[in-house]
Amino acid sequence: MWNDHQSLNLLANILLTGVLLATLYVVGTRVMALPFFSLREVQIETVNKDQAGNMGLTHVTRDQIEQVVRNSARGNFIVLNLEKLQNAFMELPWVRSVKILRKWPPALNILLEEHKPLAYWGEAALVNTKGEIFHVIMDNMRLPVFTGPDNSSRLITRQYQVFNKLLQPAGQTATEIVLTPRHAWHVRLNTGTWLKLGREQIEQRLKRYVAIRTQYDEILNQYENSDYVDLRYANGFAVRIP
Repeated sequence: MWNDHQSLNLLANILLTGVLLATLYVVGTRVMALPFFSLREVQIETVNKDQAGNMGLTHVTRDQIEQVVRNSARGNFIVLNLEKLQNAFMELPWVRSVKILRKWPPALNILLEEHKPLAYWGEAALVNTKGEIFHVIMDNMRLPVFTGPDNSSRLITRQYQVFNKLLQPAGQTATEIVLTPRHAWHVRLNTGTWLKLGREQIEQRLKRYVAIRTQYDEILNQYENSDYVDLRYANGFAVRIP
């Protein structure tokens, strides 16, 4: 082997490459450890920022943010694990989304979005304005109640907006919506009355109720506290009085 110049040259090149890589690793490690690469600033922005420029965080506290950064932002600007930090923020119950970017000079820009609660999902969770279900400790917020099959929260959220828009001329709002397993719609009004809309033509039926309600307001006022109004009829509706 010692007379084989090609093998000796190959061995020398391998040893030289190994030495160079080890040197680069040591030098790179020391360079990245310099104060120049130390994280200097963490900038928090929010999707929920209001017109006055305030942060707009209602439920996520500054203490929670500082604790997440302190526990999960390990290492300097270069080696910091952004995915780990992002996952730590997503564990906060009120955080809907988070986006983290590196900025120079060494700083992190963290863009947070909170859930905006729209309604209760049954008795165990909340629904945000995008129809997504999330779980937090609830503090007796006055919100409508949605109930329905799995994966129906977005559909109910969309219909809630439609129902309230249609009910506006009658001066009423939906306070509870139930979508049954057979996909029949029941809507409870702020008056306490339930509207039974059925499974088909639900918007047309609600429009008919509002039209009659506004046209014959004085007559129908005497049924304001009715148990329910059944709108599953072709040309009218039935009222059940307690």
